[in-house]
Amino acid sequence: MHLILGFGATGGSFLRYLRRKGIPFLIMDSRIEPPGLLEFKEIDKKKLCLGRFDTSILKKVKKILVSPGIEFENEVLVQARRVGIEILTDIEIFLEESKSTKVLVSGTNGKTSVVSMAGHVLSKIYRDKKIICCGNIGRPVLDVLSEEHSLSVIEVSSFHLEHSNNLLSEVAVLLNVDQDHLDRHHSIKNYRSIKEKILYGCNIGLKGDNSIRPNTHNKNKIFNFLDLLDPIKKEIDQSLENKWPYHEKLNIKAVLSIVLALQATKRKERLNDLVKTESDLIKKCLDSLHSFKRLEHRFEVLGVRNGLTYINDSKSTNISSLLTALNSTEKLYGKNKTLLICGGDSKGQDFSRIEPSSLESIKKVFIFGKDKEEISKEMNKKVECIISEDLQDALNKSRSFSSKGDVVLLSPSCSSTDMFSDYKDRGNKFRELSGFS
Repeated sequence: MHLILGFGATGGSFLRYLRRKGIPFLIMDSRIEPPGLLEFKEIDKKKLCLGRFDTSILKKVKKILVSPGIEFENEVLVQARRVGIEILTDIEIFLEESKSTKVLVSGTNGKTSVVSMAGHVLSKIYRDKKIICCGNIGRPVLDVLSEEHSLSVIEVSSFHLEHSNNLLSEVAVLLNVDQDHLDRHHSIKNYRSIKEKILYGCNIGLKGDNSIRPNTHNKNKIFNFLDLLDPIKKEIDQSLENKWPYHEKLNIKAVLSIVLALQATKRKERLNDLVKTESDLIKKCLDSLHSFKRLEHRFEVLGVRNGLTYINDSKSTNISSLLTALNSTEKLYGKNKTLLICGGDSKGQDFSRIEPSSLESIKKVFIFGKDKEEISKEMNKKVECIISEDLQDALNKSRSFSSKGDVVLLSPSCSSTDMFSDYKDRGNKFRELSGFS
């Protein structure tokens, strides 16, 4: 008997997977009506344990299939580890059973954009192959397991990584690590060690930060993708001038590194040699990227209304992504031009660490949401902040302090779930209230 612990999008994919395999199952969730369960109305109620976590059920269980939303210290998991019950994530099952070439991508910021860009570029280069982007980006990996495809680009969250132990892949990418989800992971040290797990089982690893330290047994397989691309940096920057906002270049380098790494794996050449010789591949990558459309809610310039430029960066859910957005607005629009709207569930982040030099683009800050008082207390020491009741109120107040040529930037740096269903809901509301729906 397999236990599906936590039922949402991943839990539904677990259930479909077990049914295809003909494996008996139980479902456990602390909620009486977990999302997605209505899709399976015919399930025998004897297979459901809802509204509580019950460790007594473990005597019937051979394996636990854990959803990423379940905390590592959950009592069922603690007891399962104590008695030796195997705990698996959907990522681990996919990596074990899929015959495709697997590329894993994680990082505090930019992972969804990189996965999308990588899928786009690889589809252009390997036209005779089917490329699938899956995981945290949208489709659960087990829902694509039975589909024919040659290469899988998989976005992996820290919640997945925390529960996973066997992460064998052809290429693993860890873009960056900064404060996020500290309400769950407790410390930046623990969060960093969880993120670094993605590099442990890869044939080739690409990292974007020298502070990222893979374990010793595969350290010779890990490359800093910024160093890797130094020989062609000038060519890349010149080719992209005026075509991409400044903050996207890091992602572009990551995509190029993925493609180069795949080529190296295929031809068994050293990566540095490949960089020097594959100029045609670089051109193909750049040509493909020029046709890539930016994802919604990621520094999305909505347009100009009444002299104000509105930018939807609702995907910004941590301080690092906020600072990236502010850096971009300063470069694109100048200093003292940005009317920043931020706030929500801060997830335990430390806003006192923001340097005043990072806030020079800001004219005023309008803060709303669950942790608005705490955030305002720290940020108000460096820039003028105004507390707002909600997103509508923040927008109204931002307009009252605006001048022609200013920028209204929604870059919350916080989770959206205190007031919205997700970051998309928050971004769509901002678009609607700004008059761009």
